[in-house]
Amino acid sequence: MVSYPNVNTIGRSRGAVALEFLLVFPLIVAMVYGSAAYGVVFFQKFQLQKAVDRAASSVMSLDRSQFGENAGQQAVTRASEALEFLMSDLPASLVSRSGERGCSVEGAGGVSLVQCRVVANGQESPFVPQLQFGFLGEFPPLPDTIEVRSAVAF
Repeated sequence: MVSYPNVNTIGRSRGAVALEFLLVFPLIVAMVYGSAAYGVVFFQKFQLQKAVDRAASSVMSLDRSQFGENAGQQAVTRASEALEFLMSDLPASLVSRSGERGCSVEGAGGVSLVQCRVVANGQESPFVPQLQFGFLGEFPPLPDTIEVRSAVAF
């Protein structure tokens, strides 16, 4: 025997799908937007880290015996020039955010380290557009700064 649905229950469930869609769709859109926003921020950090790593490693080709006591200053000069050149290849929006950047020589355990550092500021304008949700605040929450550094023993 075949049972047919009650005609009275069909009319009551019509709006259930629309209501479920109305409740779930904003969450799915928020997850997709948040994932894309964090992907952009991580890619910007990757670009900065790559430039800093290459600038720090540029001193590896210097011959310390050729410069004597002045080798540390030559290493800083070469790394700084390499950092500026590599930063010029990055997108202008990312370069304009980089406030602090530079290279220096530091000693650690009797070893001279050439350290390069870049700090990108996202306080004035965020790295990606954020949505305002009133009492919930800004979405997605993003870092105020991105800091990358790299050191090479010299």
